[in-house]
Amino acid sequence: MGWSTFPSVKVGDPLILVRSSRYRADERVTVSRVGRTWLYVKNDQGTEKNARFSKTTGLEDTGTGAKDALQTQEQYDEAAQRRTLFRDLREAGIEINKWSVQDDLTTEQLRQLLAVVKPEGS
Repeated sequence: MGWSTFPSVKVGDPLILVRSSRYRADERVTVSRVGRTWLYVKNDQGTEKNARFSKTTGLEDTGTGAKDALQTQEQYDEAAQRRTLFRDLREAGIEINKWSVQDDLTTEQLRQLLAVVKPEGS
C-alpha cells in the first residue's frame, strides 16, 4: 500500500497524523493551509503543527528518516485492516516479509488468501 496523494484536500478537511514513533499516539488533525506543494495541519485545540507535509505523499518534511504521515480516515482504516490480515496470515503459517511484496498485494487479495488458508468456521 503506497502513499496516496491529496489533490483535492482543502482547508478544514479532517486527516489523521500517523506518528513514526510507537511512543506517540496517532492524532486527528484538520488541514489549516494548503499550498502548491505543502499541507499544514492543526490539532484539536487549533494550534498549527510546526511541520509541513508533502501534498504528493502526505509525508512530513524532515531531515530525518523517521517521518510522520497524513492519511485520510479511509486510508487509516485500510492500513489497520491490512495489519490485521497480515497478522492473521502469519498465525496461519504464511509469512510475507518483503515490503515490496506486501505493497503489491491488494487488501482484497489478502482477504482471499486468508479465506483459502483459514476458511470460515475453522
